[in-house]
Amino acid sequence: MYCESPVIERYRKSFRTVESVQPDQAASHCLELWNTWDNTTNEAIQPPKEQLPSGRELQRKDWVTLNRARAKVGKTASTLHKWKLRPNSECPCGNQNQTMDHILSECTERPHCTDQDLRDCTDAAQAWITHWRDKI
Repeated sequence: MYCESPVIERYRKSFRTVESVQPDQAASHCLELWNTWDNTTNEAIQPPKEQLPSGRELQRKDWVTLNRARAKVGKTASTLHKWKLRPNSECPCGNQNQTMDHILSECTERPHCTDQDLRDCTDAAQAWITHWRDKI
């Protein structure tokens, strides 16, 4: 007999099992719940749907870099400094704080790209990925 710990079970409960819906309405119901829960204004992330976003044909390392940029997370100087793995958060271009937003749009020594570029995986986004994939 298999018995799950109540603590683990609490975290593994799918939001899909919370409410009973008709099978033909399940996908739209899940999207409705997601949209109710998600209040982000990040334009780099596509609205939830049942397919992978643009860029899925990229090599894994490039795909990871693209999605880190879309989510605005990564091993930037600011993050490494916060984790106490770096003495400061300064960018090589001289900016005091190397964040993902900085390296996406402000850094003077690197290619730039917008949230829309990231969402659509344009040539600008791919140039940005090529430059940063081994650094973040």
